[in-house]
Amino acid sequence: MALVQSVIILAQEHIQFQKVTFTQAKELAKKENKLIFLDGFTSWCAPCKWMESNVFSQPEIAAYFNSTFINTKFDCEVGEGIAIAKHYQISSYPTYLFLDGQGTLIYRTHSRMEADLFLKQAKQANDPNYQIPNLRRQYAQGMRESNFLLRYIKVMEQTDGKAADAAKKALDSVATDDFLRSPNGWETIKMMARSLEDRYGKFFTSNKAYFKSIAVPAEFANKERQLLQYAMYGYIRDNKAEEFKAGVAYFEGLDDAQQKVEAALYKVEWVAAHGTENEFVAITDDLRKGLLKDEDERLSFIARRNANTKGTPANSVILKQCYVLAKQAAELNSASYSNQGTLADICIALKKKKEAIQAAEAARGLAELETSKIIKLADATLARAKSL
Repeated sequence: MALVQSVIILAQEHIQFQKVTFTQAKELAKKENKLIFLDGFTSWCAPCKWMESNVFSQPEIAAYFNSTFINTKFDCEVGEGIAIAKHYQISSYPTYLFLDGQGTLIYRTHSRMEADLFLKQAKQANDPNYQIPNLRRQYAQGMRESNFLLRYIKVMEQTDGKAADAAKKALDSVATDDFLRSPNGWETIKMMARSLEDRYGKFFTSNKAYFKSIAVPAEFANKERQLLQYAMYGYIRDNKAEEFKAGVAYFEGLDDAQQKVEAALYKVEWVAAHGTENEFVAITDDLRKGLLKDEDERLSFIARRNANTKGTPANSVILKQCYVLAKQAAELNSASYSNQGTLADICIALKKKKEAIQAAEAARGLAELETSKIIKLADATLARAKSL
């Protein structure tokens, strides 16, 4: 008896997926007047497994889904799941579909997410204001009110990218300043602001105090950081030294080790664009011995980016320093195709034949785990190394 009770309790604390065919699921949905929740997954998908273990097992999630939906799951690379994936154009995993008894798509979302967001998505699937057929019908009838367009775009971004893009253009023409200075306006800023120079980025900058007062702190900080990240490359391109220094100070002041790394990379970009050869060597030496001493991908990126500009090898001083960076990256992680390929290319430019062949052969071996295009590139690199 205790064992049976334990099994019942466990089932109640996990989404109960029914072992039925898709046709049977639709029949159940009609009979019980519920939507189908369809989990489109694959056996190799790590985010799918994470959701299964960490979200589907949450009591609140289980209670809502088990009482509200006909829950099904299909491996999109096996059996009936293949046809389902093709019909509903599932190409990333996990993808979550909410369907009616006819199989009509009512709502769609995807990817790994925390339990609170997953539950919010499920509740929106049951809300007529967020259901795809209703939204499409209203849009086709000419509805262009700002709050409606915001809701339409959010849903269509998960479903129909072209429809979402068209609606964004419509929103541009009707989103007044009064609308933007509101909670829904903040949702629009989060979605639409791409740079400090576009309309939404400028509005965010000029109304920061207001948005900071209403936004979730992490979301406000994320948007502020995102806009400044985009701006930094413009500052470098346009040689705006004061703005650049202020941006670096911002990133260095964040309580986040990766943002300090980003600040260092911006400084390398600045020196590469506006500094001297000796300054480039000095700053990259400091980084490879300090902040980036264990960051093979970052070191390889700097080497690759600066060893060759638009098809022209860098001058000998820069090229030799890029070799030092690339060699350190390959020593830190010799099993990286990118690291070995970068080292091989730089050795070829420096006419270090023996080392070039060694790195190119290592890259070619690692390319077997990559795409056919990468294999061809690795073959070409090895041929160039041998022809020195």
